Amino acid sequence: MRSGEEIRAALVKFATKWGGYTGSEKAEAQTFLNDLFAAYGTDRLEVGGRFEDFKSSAGFMDLHWPGNLIVEMKAPGIAVASARDQVERYWKESADDDADVPAARWVLICNFGSFELWEPGRFPTKPRYSFPLTELPDRYDALLFLADAAVEPVFIEHHRHLSREAAKLVADLYHSLLDRAAAPVNEIQRFVLQAVWCLYAEDLLMLEDYPMQNLVARLRAHPELNPAAEFQFFFTVLNQKGNHNRTGHYAGTHYVNGDLFSSVFGVALDQDELKLLASAAEFDWRQVDPTIFGSLLEGVLGPERRSALGAHYTHEADIMKVVTPTIIRPWREKIDAIASPQAGVDLLDELCAFKILDPACGCGNFLYVAYREMRALESELKTKIKQVAHEKGLPVPAGDLPFYPLHNLYGLEIEPVAVLISRLTLWMGQRQMIDRFGLAEDPLPLVDMSSIKHADSLQTQWPKVDAIIGNPPFLGSQFIRGRLGDDYAEWLAKRFKVGIKDLVTYWFRIAQDQLKPGQRAGLVGTNSVSQNRARSASLDYIVSTGGVITDAVSSQKWPGEAKVHVSIVNWIKKPADTVKEFSLDGFEVPAISASLTPLDPHSWIPAVLRANKGRCFQGPIPVGAGFILSDDEARRLLDENPRYADVVRPYLNGEDITERPDQTPSRWTIDFGLRALEEARQYPAALDIVRNRVRPIRETNNRKVYRDIWWLFGENRPGMRRSLGNLNRFVAGGAQGKRLFVAFQDSSTCPSNLTNVFTFDDDYSMGILLSKAHEMWAWHQSSTLKGDLRYTPTTVFATFPWPDPVTPEQREKVAELSRAVVGRREAICLRENFGLTKLYNLVDDGAYADLKKLHRQLDETVAECYGWPRSAAQDSDEIVRRLTDLNKEISNGTRQYSPFPPRTKAEVQGSAT
Repeated sequence: MRSGEEIRAALVKFATKWGGYTGSEKAEAQTFLNDLFAAYGTDRLEVGGRFEDFKSSAGFMDLHWPGNLIVEMKAPGIAVASARDQVERYWKESADDDADVPAARWVLICNFGSFELWEPGRFPTKPRYSFPLTELPDRYDALLFLADAAVEPVFIEHHRHLSREAAKLVADLYHSLLDRAAAPVNEIQRFVLQAVWCLYAEDLLMLEDYPMQNLVARLRAHPELNPAAEFQFFFTVLNQKGNHNRTGHYAGTHYVNGDLFSSVFGVALDQDELKLLASAAEFDWRQVDPTIFGSLLEGVLGPERRSALGAHYTHEADIMKVVTPTIIRPWREKIDAIASPQAGVDLLDELCAFKILDPACGCGNFLYVAYREMRALESELKTKIKQVAHEKGLPVPAGDLPFYPLHNLYGLEIEPVAVLISRLTLWMGQRQMIDRFGLAEDPLPLVDMSSIKHADSLQTQWPKVDAIIGNPPFLGSQFIRGRLGDDYAEWLAKRFKVGIKDLVTYWFRIAQDQLKPGQRAGLVGTNSVSQNRARSASLDYIVSTGGVITDAVSSQKWPGEAKVHVSIVNWIKKPADTVKEFSLDGFEVPAISASLTPLDPHSWIPAVLRANKGRCFQGPIPVGAGFILSDDEARRLLDENPRYADVVRPYLNGEDITERPDQTPSRWTIDFGLRALEEARQYPAALDIVRNRVRPIRETNNRKVYRDIWWLFGENRPGMRRSLGNLNRFVAGGAQGKRLFVAFQDSSTCPSNLTNVFTFDDDYSMGILLSKAHEMWAWHQSSTLKGDLRYTPTTVFATFPWPDPVTPEQREKVAELSRAVVGRREAICLRENFGLTKLYNLVDDGAYADLKKLHRQLDETVAECYGWPRSAAQDSDEIVRRLTDLNKEISNGTRQYSPFPPRTKAEVQGSAT
């Protein structure tokens, strides 16, 4: 599914392509609409959008997406308003009572150059939003239902460019102050945020007569004045109650409170910095989007983020994928169901008591969007109360109705400056929402936002709330010890009792534990939460303890330099009523599994097969670049003494398998295997290299075992080494990539952690690993990294059912075809001097048909070993279905399974290590 950033980029191209169109409506309307759907990452035909859908009394609709959307196209230059009567007839006819399909929720009128969007069922008298094509990329979230019909669109002008420019000026000011150490970092951070609030408050008339701008102007005109003292005095006045010092320049100021000015510091700005502040004051801060501004500013002010202004922020389109199913939709269903004014008032009281938590709130953008939508629901409910009273002939309830309070928002955040930014974002948002939805709390003094706390979410008791949303931090399990230390890692293992998992998984567990029956949560996590080890600690836990996943995005890019892929998961805990509607990647599905796949009620989760244990391993992790040797260093050691071949080994990585013509290692490493230090001393030249290059780095490592056993690889894989035993060769495969490649390696090769080791040396086993059956199972079971395949032995190989029983004739036929495939691809790669990636790209393009035929013959022969028809050999879905059934039969004990020869005692010990 596309992220907001990707949708906006696609719409820039779309607007450029269609910006100059002057032809007729009929000539290109369908192409235009197909392109529009595609920009949102949606296939119009696949989701059910129909062109020229005929209704007897209304005629042909240009596009009808039943239940969701009607589009009426007009030629360029024809006013969209001219079609309003026509589309009203379309809308009334679009319901299908027999099929239980309601009238389309949205009606879009478009003349190629402008758009008018209606929601006639709820707002029949005027359009919800109108905008020209040129503004579509910046207002793309108004048509967000094109990406996912289950996600609410957003009808707000974000002024993204303005918000970015404002943030850039503030960032330049911050960097300038920091570069010359104008004050301690925390004092500069608070000063900058205080200044930003003043600029914002002036434009919203919360500070009368522009005291901040006037102060900057005075300081620029009178260099003899002391900026540090002047700013400190001004900010002190803002924190004083009563009329103390509110004379002269500060006669129009008011008590601000809110903790923003509880600490004021003397920060001396120079003339260049005053100029930056004056330039920032020229913006219309009423139009600055708090979420965009806050996100960008957090990237500048956060710890160890001494970079220029970040290029990325979280688009509201992505936030709405959490806020819509977790907050908006459940409340809207309640609002739509009220039948009396008093019921509406009672529901309003309930809504205004609804508390929301973001347990990793960052700059507060999820909370800001949640607050805005709660104010919108409040306004909608008040309108509904009046409407029901009018329809029933009853009086409108007397007295002031309550409003949704800002202090119902709770946040936990580990970075102190982010807490300040989050509060600032919400204060700015509260004042904006007063203009949009009417009065709430008085904007001054500032609302006490101590509910946004500086704390480690994993070590703090979460407040009791009604819904949980957010985007917890992404940190892979392999980085936790290095980043957070051994003590913290051990605490995590002890606290959660699931081992060391990806950091985000712990937020999912706590959220589920925190929820009461019937409450909802929606979190963003790396897409590992639905895969392998991380899933067992997160989504499996949620489902096993009564959680029902209602809406999810299985994988999409998330904005940021790392280009990480995330999953977005919304669930309800122990719902009182059966959940009937589920949305996965924008499509309705029967249910959603913990793997974020459509759930068959009778589905089986593949289990680890005991016979497979100890035959596939991730390669060892050196933990120290100093183990790696240059070619010259390796040759010198080997020439000096041939015995060094015991510990100076060719070093294989995944790229060697995919890109080198012979799939052999391109580097060397020192590998003492399982040798004790006294044994390693028999190779003094190699040990000296490790002592000089590796030991100093290891001595600073957080893990004691790395420090103490510095001469061995950090993650040494003793089980793998024992399982390899006396094999003359073994099979290695890349741990991640666009394709699954495996290749034989000589036993002298040391595999890296970017490879997986299969402890087989026979051609039959290689044939099974080369087969379509194994490849499809890998894609089905493995995790994905940035959309690539990531092969994990514990979830792919360990669950993969091999053919059994297999006759000697079948075994030899597979072995023969395996030799043919490996031999043919080696011959081509060596002759053409390219690797397997280039080779199979060419095969996909139609080259080397003989190799493709050999693969097909191998796949069919492996299918025969399983007892399947040949037709199943190339059917990916059928392969996975059959292998899943086979795994279930073996796991349940209804099928014998002994596909491998008996192992030696050493191999058995290795598999248990």
